[in-house]
Amino acid sequence: MKLAKEELLVIIDPQKDFTDSEGYYAKRHPIKHIQQVKAKINHLTKSLDENKFVIIFSNYQKEQFGIGTSMCIKGTKGHEIDIDFDHSSILISKTQHSSFSSEDFKNFLKKNQIRRILLCGFLAEYCIRQTAIDALREDYEVVLLKELIQTGDDVQDRKQEVLLDLENRGAVINNNLNFD
Repeated sequence: MKLAKEELLVIIDPQKDFTDSEGYYAKRHPIKHIQQVKAKINHLTKSLDENKFVIIFSNYQKEQFGIGTSMCIKGTKGHEIDIDFDHSSILISKTQHSSFSSEDFKNFLKKNQIRRILLCGFLAEYCIRQTAIDALREDYEVVLLKELIQTGDDVQDRKQEVLLDLENRGAVINNNLNFD
């Protein structure tokens, strides 16, 4: 995959709470599809310059999303990034579902004159969805890399609903990635 100067691949929440079989999310949902996408993302990042993608990770608070819902808490195993990346890779934290909750992310986009954001990662119905909505509101072009967006195996209908909704809002769905 070759990216133009104004394009950026945004990898959202590749953290063990979502991608590891011992993670918070996996204890509630089967994650075979998530683990397959993680492998594809690893393959993709090896072919890109580290300045053409950012890894967005969550720094949530204990029970931020309700009683008993604590995930991606700094200092826990579930907070660890679970994809291959180089130490020179750009890592940006967020505190809400949307990557636009991070001033560092917004500043990075402006500083690098990014106009088109290619989204991938986890979870489709939460962080991918909200980041795409906020990006569209901010007049960014949004491309959803369908093969690289995932959620729990038992809630695949949510992913399809989100992709359709975002396409209706103006996002472009890319179905044609080749990882051979």
